[in-house]
Amino acid sequence: MNNRKMLGIDLGGSGFRIGVFDSETGLMIEDFIQVGHDGSHHPDVVLPKICLVLEALGWNGPIGLAFPGAVGVRTLLTAPNIGNEWLDAAVIQTLEECCGGPVALINDADAVAIAEVQFGSGRGEHGRLLTLTIGTGLGTTVHEKGILIPNLEYGLNPHPTRKGTLEEHISGRARMVFDLTLIQWSQRFQEGLDHLYEQLNPDRIILYGGIMEHWGELRHLIRAPCSLLPATHANTAGALGAAFCSTLSSEF
Repeated sequence: MNNRKMLGIDLGGSGFRIGVFDSETGLMIEDFIQVGHDGSHHPDVVLPKICLVLEALGWNGPIGLAFPGAVGVRTLLTAPNIGNEWLDAAVIQTLEECCGGPVALINDADAVAIAEVQFGSGRGEHGRLLTLTIGTGLGTTVHEKGILIPNLEYGLNPHPTRKGTLEEHISGRARMVFDLTLIQWSQRFQEGLDHLYEQLNPDRIILYGGIMEHWGELRHLIRAPCSLLPATHANTAGALGAAFCSTLSSEF
């Protein structure tokens, strides 16, 4: 296998994405694959679909898996937006049998942040970097002087003024749940962003997720006292960050 190839899987609440990237540049070198859950995100349904894609790609080697919850080295610790049945599933063993190599686990929001630090909008930031992944939930990742602090889930913290968690009110899903216009959602998001800035005092904030398709409008509706940037890698950052993690402890 080309030793500059790396593969990452970004698993989310609505589907999964698989990308093959150049390990030096972060550029995609195969078509980006996106597969919806089609009504079920149970591991018995999703894992065979992932394996079919890996087989079609002819992939044989290490892979990275970005998972929507807290993770250990080889264990899934939480799965708030995809179902606790994942915690008891043989996820790592199944994927390793499919790909013929080790699987590197990473929280999905952390994967996005890693991709942006290595290949995108986070490059060169040597202070405190906050990356927000705005999707079904709200992923929150902090790099301190270039070092990742893993498995932070500030999105699950109580909202400072509204009943429920931060992500219940400022995630992309919240816009649909509360039937908000983009302006109304941006006002709620601003509340959460102000709270996170107050708590963390970052030097730069990167925004990622499906809501960013509206960045042209949102850039004029939200603000921060520090640099506020969209992610460079649009919808591929999760898979790219996972792929990069697969190279850290393995050689092709």
